[in-house]
Amino acid sequence: MNIRKALYFALLLGILLPGQAWAHDFHTSITDARYNPKTQNYELSIRVFADDLEDALSKRHKTSIRLDKSERVNKLIAEYLQTHFTISAAKGTKPVQKFVGAQEEADAIWLYIEIPAGKAPVQSLFVQNDLLMELFDDQTNILNLQVGAKKKSVLSRSGDSQHTVTL
Repeated sequence: MNIRKALYFALLLGILLPGQAWAHDFHTSITDARYNPKTQNYELSIRVFADDLEDALSKRHKTSIRLDKSERVNKLIAEYLQTHFTISAAKGTKPVQKFVGAQEEADAIWLYIEIPAGKAPVQSLFVQNDLLMELFDDQTNILNLQVGAKKKSVLSRSGDSQHTVTL
């Protein structure tokens, strides 16, 4: 099954299944990333289940974390994203991300970040996307990347979360 079909299937399941069953039986994040030549950044929208993100932050900090709009929670989310997600010109480098904000939506949360890319993105990028994989063996993360007219999709799973993407 290609990534687009998997994405449509995941969205269809989200509509048909109740929130709790969906959140605990199906573990998928979806990220849309676009290169903005004016700001020379990748602008990302990351959708994860809110309760899963709370669990990941709680596990990481060994205390119960509840999502709210506080500066403290935003800082914890930003640190988590910096550790578990990157787009860079070379493996082993992690550009400092800018956490722009978050928006709750039913049982999910959208996280917004910017990653510096420079004047012109290189033809080959390194992507690491192991969001929530420390919680779920069946976690799947879908990245849809657009640079100009070029589009690529990357599927990350446990044990396969680092990719070189050729544009």
